[in-house]
Amino acid sequence: MKKFLKILFKILGKTLLIGFITFVATFALYMFNGENKLIYYVVRPFLNKHYDAQVRDRRI
Repeated sequence: MKKFLKILFKILGKTLLIGFITFVATFALYMFNGENKLIYYVVRPFLNKHYDAQVRDRRI
């Protein structure tokens, strides 16, 4: 029983630590507006390059 509780607290402690680190990382990402910067500097140029390379069959 004592060994089981020791293992349980070890697992619970690691889970709480991983959860706390994840929370801090996502909070920092939110506070520094990281998701929008990632979209603006990485995703948007990739999409622009992709869509500009497509062949158009109609003129707007």
